[in-house]
Order: sequence, then C-alpha cells, then structure tokens
Amino acid sequence: MKKISLFLVYTEVKDDILLALKSHLETLFGYSVNFYGLVFDFSAAYNPKRNQYISSKIIDLFSKYKKNLKEKWVVLVDVDLYTHGLNFVFGEADPKRGIVVVSLARLNPEFYGLAFDEKIFTERLIKEVTHELGHLFYLPHCFHVNCVMSFSNTIADVDKKNKFFCFVCESFLKTYLCMEKFFII
Repeated sequence: MKKISLFLVYTEVKDDILLALKSHLETLFGYSVNFYGLVFDFSAAYNPKRNQYISSKIIDLFSKYKKNLKEKWVVLVDVDLYTHGLNFVFGEADPKRGIVVVSLARLNPEFYGLAFDEKIFTERLIKEVTHELGHLFYLPHCFHVNCVMSFSNTIADVDKKNKFFCFVCESFLKTYLCMEKFFII
C-alpha cells in the first residue's frame, strides 16, 4: 500500500486529533498514514524581520532526506509560515518532491485570542492537510468555495469550506489514483 508520512516537528497533537486526521486521509486517498515525532532544525527558514518561517525553505530542508519520490510527506509545524507575495500561508505543497508543510499556528483558535477548541482545531487541521495533499496529487485550487481545494485567504475561508473534494476535484483525484496503479507517476 502507498504511504503518507506525517512528521510532527517540535509539536504535540493529541492522539484523538491525529486518529481523526489519519482516518480521514486513509479514507479519502487510500494510502496508509504513519506518524513520526521528529526533532529537526529548520531555523534556516526563519525570517526575523517577519517573525515567520518561509514555507518553501522548510520543504527544501526536508527534501534532502526524502529518498522515495512516490511517498507523500506531510510536515506539521507549530510556527507561522509565509511565502513570497503573501502575508502568511496555512501550508504549502511541492508536488514534484512530494512534500507539504502545514502550520498549526493559525489553525489554533488561540492564535486569534480565543479559547482552544479541539473540534474547530481538528476540522481546520483535516481541511488544510487534505488541501495540501490534494496538491501532491496535482489538484489545482478550485473555484467551488465549499471544496477543500478552494484557496483560503483567511481562517474564515478555512472554516467555510468542506473537508471533502467537490465532484470535479474528486473525479480528478480518482483519475490520478487510477493512473498511478498502471503508470509510474
């Protein structure tokens, strides 16, 4: 079975949240999901002027250790991320290298001065990991606002969308997964 590896870097997430994420991803993508706690120095990605980390640099650092191009890697970090041209990102994907990075920081209600809410945090995490993994299967941003592949410019956009693919994106994903069985992708 194909594998998705989730690396929790300097962060702790409750087991029931991880189990909900695992169940969702395995059902949606048909890949086995494994979790790894990891100590990894990604300080080279830090920009002190912004007090944020550049997401593509974290992907660069992890890509040096990835040997199997078919395996999908999800790196979960608890720092604020940005990419050039945007104030922040919830995550970023590099389909060619098969790596995504997702930040827990802005998914947590505490980031916005609210009390931690496990249900809200879990839903947001599932949506963002699913969204970024969708890019690893070459799905673009979707114009259906309820589709998990729709672009999220704010946390309200994340909350608004569904954790599942729309019919069009699901069709593309199924086509990709079918082709993957017969061709080297």
